[in-house]
Amino acid sequence: MRLGEYVIIWTDSIPVSNGLASEVRTQEGELLAAGPVHDVSERDSRPAPAGLVVARFAAAESAKAWYAAVAGRLDGTALLVAGATDPIWWPPEKESERPEWSQHVEFPQERLGLFVCVWARVTDREQFLDYSRHYRWTVEHGGGVVLVPGARPSQVVLGGGPGPDAMALMGWPADERARHAWYGGQFYRPYREQRHRSSRTTNVSVLAGANS
Repeated sequence: MRLGEYVIIWTDSIPVSNGLASEVRTQEGELLAAGPVHDVSERDSRPAPAGLVVARFAAAESAKAWYAAVAGRLDGTALLVAGATDPIWWPPEKESERPEWSQHVEFPQERLGLFVCVWARVTDREQFLDYSRHYRWTVEHGGGVVLVPGARPSQVVLGGGPGPDAMALMGWPADERARHAWYGGQFYRPYREQRHRSSRTTNVSVLAGANS
């Protein structure tokens, strides 16, 4: 499901599932991850959390209803953020390398084994928005998917706070080789430099599934 609303919670303690997945399903949603932070690649916008919870819903009302039901069991800062809706921009010279699934609603399941979440403090709004529109093709080219691109201002703090200026969410295969190759690769490098010029970020990951 490419479209949707995401509840992303940066928790102060390691989250335990405690039926979170079944409660997400009652709102016709999906619990993508709930567990300890797997790794941290940058720490420039805020301290890293202890854990992450990522749930996806078809509508904002369903997301809010789920969070209201479980808020007493989850600490930290909870955000409701809009999923990617626009077609992914690819440079014309790279269009022939676009994966066939890129134009579809469904993402390949094997690219949803690990989620990377970026908490951004924006220092140059124009440059950051340009980055957010244009970096996404490198993620798809490198083996990942962009679930929340980071450019959209439509985020709501459901609990805790304050929230970030912008937030991005990517999915990657669980073995991480593709993600590390992408991060240090030639295609993402100029966009990474643009992000560093226009923002400060803390980047953390969590493995798919629920911590029991």
